[in-house]
Amino acid sequence: MQNSIRLRVRKSDLNMMREEGSVTESVSFPGGATMTFSLRLEDGDGITATFENGKVTVRLPRSRAQAWISSKQVGLEEYLPLEGGERLHLLIEKDFPCKHMDSEDLTDTFAELVPQDNPQT
Repeated sequence: MQNSIRLRVRKSDLNMMREEGSVTESVSFPGGATMTFSLRLEDGDGITATFENGKVTVRLPRSRAQAWISSKQVGLEEYLPLEGGERLHLLIEKDFPCKHMDSEDLTDTFAELVPQDNPQT
């Protein structure tokens, strides 16, 4: 999907967000470049996103995010307007275990939220 960011978070990520107000991860590329992703809890009403100097920062309204973290709700979704009538699609989801990785440690995933009639993703 064009103009889309999908972030999958593990239990430990959500615990860190709850305790510290943010979680940050980095992705390294050949040649030494790095892209950083941050999820931050902030006061406000809507989900927002910025991209500056190789860093994607997604800000979540504190009350909405805390309700999501504590619930069985899988994800938060937002469409942010862009210039020219386009939209940025943001999807932040609790991470499910992968079907193709039998040896995966499931303790940091949300295996309990996987629908029983729908096998793991």
